[in-house]
Amino acid sequence: MKKLHLAFGIAALGVIVAGLIHGGIAWIVAEATWDPVVTSFPTWGAFVLPLLFYGLGASAVLVAWLAVWSAVRLTQRHCKNRDDVI
Repeated sequence: MKKLHLAFGIAALGVIVAGLIHGGIAWIVAEATWDPVVTSFPTWGAFVLPLLFYGLGASAVLVAWLAVWSAVRLTQRHCKNRDDVI
């Protein structure tokens, strides 16, 4: 069970770190190339928009963890009840 938590924790952390790196690079590029005459969109928006999608990715990893954790718990409980009957 500990390996399950560790694997999904590392996957979620990887998605979050990738989002922060991607957002940071997007913000740096936006600061260097932004033309305020063309748009009134703030430069920090280039950092926030990728984070929204990486947040959805991290949420998907956490939902998958919840589904797998529930399945493992039900399987363990079912197997434990089977041993008592025999």
